[in-house]
Amino acid sequence: MPRTKSLAMLIQQHGDERGYKPNLKKIPLVYKILNRQLFKNQLKKMPKIMVRRMHGALGLFEFNPYALKYCHQITLHHKFKNFREFVEILGHEMVHYYQKLILKQNSARHNKEFYSFKKKFEKLGLNLKRVYQ
Repeated sequence: MPRTKSLAMLIQQHGDERGYKPNLKKIPLVYKILNRQLFKNQLKKMPKIMVRRMHGALGLFEFNPYALKYCHQITLHHKFKNFREFVEILGHEMVHYYQKLILKQNSARHNKEFYSFKKKFEKLGLNLKRVYQ
């Protein structure tokens, strides 16, 4: 039996038919799997992750170069249409975190480096897009 569940197994377990509300206890597990499979464990430190109601977005990556404790933060919407959408949004925001932390880009935008992860997402059965609906 593997130590951690695979992403495909988690997605299959939750299914695509029902809504998903992120659980702050489960987010680190999904983060760890995505970090291993997409970023080869390069994202050593997990940013602060918040879940709240958001208008006009499903996820948001923020950074503050002047903050002392939490410089990077990922905020996720409190409801998703399914678990797969939650994983795609978390992965999307992790790409922005990678751009800032590893690539040292001044702004984490939807640029060439961002879309270079599209094939990695597709191998996992996920979509990497600029806008999710």
